[in-house]
Amino acid sequence: MKTFSFQAMGSKILIAIDTNSTQVMEEVFKARDWFEEWEESLSRFRLSSELSQFNRRSGIPVKVSDTFFEVATLSQKINQYTNGMISPLILNALEAAGYTDSFEELFKHTNIFPKEINLSYPIEEQALDLDLLGQTVTIPYGSQLDFGGFAKGWASHQTMLRLQTFAPVLVDAGGDISISGPLSDGSSWPVGIADPFNADNDLELLSIAGGGVATSGRDYRRWTANNKMQHHIIDTRTQKPADTDVLTATVLANTVMEAEMNAKMGMILGS
Repeated sequence: MKTFSFQAMGSKILIAIDTNSTQVMEEVFKARDWFEEWEESLSRFRLSSELSQFNRRSGIPVKVSDTFFEVATLSQKINQYTNGMISPLILNALEAAGYTDSFEELFKHTNIFPKEINLSYPIEEQALDLDLLGQTVTIPYGSQLDFGGFAKGWASHQTMLRLQTFAPVLVDAGGDISISGPLSDGSSWPVGIADPFNADNDLELLSIAGGGVATSGRDYRRWTANNKMQHHIIDTRTQKPADTDVLTATVLANTVMEAEMNAKMGMILGS
C-alpha cells in the first residue's frame, strides 16, 4: 500500500493505492497537477479562476471549459433532484453570512460584519441555463455560483476513475471519499468516521468495498458574523445557514457525489 497527500481546494487530499509499483506512483503524483487545474477552473477564492470570471458576467450566456460545464451540469441535476433545496447559486447567501474568504483566512477573524446583499430571488429561479451545443452556462442576473463541496467530490471521483486502471485506489478530498473497489486481496477498505467533539477519536470504523462516502457538517467550517455563529450549509428556503439540529451527517452511496448530496440534505432537513 502506498499513499500520497497534498493540499488543494482548501483541504488535505489523500490518495491510498494498493500497489508497490514505482511506475504506478508516478501516475499518482500527477494528481497534484490535476487538482491545480481543476481549482483554477472551479475555485471562488482565486480572482483569476474561471468561476470568478464567470460570476462577473451573470445574466448572459458564457462559454465555459469542459470541466466547468461538467460540474455545472452535475450541480443542475442535483438542484432538480432536490427540488431546489441544494443549489450552486448560493454565493450571495454565503457572502451575506460572512463567508467571504477562504476558511483559513476567515478563521483569523473573531467577528465579521458583512454588508447587506439582496437575496430576494426565489427557489424556482435558482436553476442554471445550460446550452449543450454551445457549451454555455447562464445564471440569473445578480446571482453567483459556488460549486463548494461538489467540486471536491467531483475531483475525488475523477481522480479515482483515472487511477483505478492501475490498482485499487481510495481518494479522500477533505472527507469526500471515492473508492474504486475492493483491495487486491478482496478485502474492504477501512474508513474512520471522525468524532466532531474529539479530533483524535473515531465514532465508527466502516468497512467499505467500493463507492463513495461523504460527511457534511457545521462543526468545522463555522465563524462568527454580526455576533452570531454561522456555518456554510445554506438552506435555499431561507437563504441563510440552515437552522438544523444535526451537527454532522455521513452518507455511503454508489458515488461520492450522491453521498455528498444526501449528507447535505440530511444537514438541511435535520433529524
